[in-house]
Amino acid sequence: MNRQGKRALLLVIAILVLQCSLQAQSQSSDSTSLREGTWALQFGIAGNFTLSTFQGSTLGAKYQLSERSAIRGGFTINGNTNDGTSSYSGSTNDTSNGTAAGSNSTKAATVSFQVQYVWYMNPSGPVHFYAALGPSASYSYSKNSSNYPYLYRVTDNGSTRGYWEQELYGSSTTQWGAGVGGAVGVEWFACRWLSLHADYGEIIQYRWGSNSSSQNYPAPTIPGEIPWQTSSSGTTKGWTLTSAAVAFGLNVYL
Repeated sequence: MNRQGKRALLLVIAILVLQCSLQAQSQSSDSTSLREGTWALQFGIAGNFTLSTFQGSTLGAKYQLSERSAIRGGFTINGNTNDGTSSYSGSTNDTSNGTAAGSNSTKAATVSFQVQYVWYMNPSGPVHFYAALGPSASYSYSKNSSNYPYLYRVTDNGSTRGYWEQELYGSSTTQWGAGVGGAVGVEWFACRWLSLHADYGEIIQYRWGSNSSSQNYPAPTIPGEIPWQTSSSGTTKGWTLTSAAVAFGLNVYL
């Protein structure tokens, strides 16, 4: 988002908050949307007051079970795929050996999910303190492959010749995670349908996964050389504790 867009968004948020504040003055102090059956969309407030994802979620929402409790959750889906080609040139004894083509490919995907039960400690009034706790899960996958040409120099009877050889590389990693996330925060209602909140969260997860890699020298052209291949694989597991910085957000109640 450019600078003008950020200023426009900041102005819109400021106008909404001011309008809500003026409306709230004509209403009772406990006029909020913390009522059973109410839905809210959750957005994060990033630097320069731009709206972003909340708690890293692509989509975040909250449902009020009562004035003292709610369920909030979100999920995130990220992915990318990239394919590229390159051309290599080389020479032997100032004699050009032409060019050879190379390629590379990258694929990655990440999915995470989090649900939390929210307790409101003081449901009355415009400012509410809350605590949240619930399960979290994650999955990530990445795969890389490449084909690189190498120019080998071979000396035979005083004559040096060049040979283009292809070497193939590949690697993949898969990881799962499951754990619990918690947060404490405060929510302030500018009016019945709009609130601002800030909370601090922690997530502890047990993560496990697998990884593999290979290097392949499939069809050598150098006299006397033979094909070869190496590969490796392994597993990982362990606990991780992730501390999130204070997150500022905006709730729009439906």
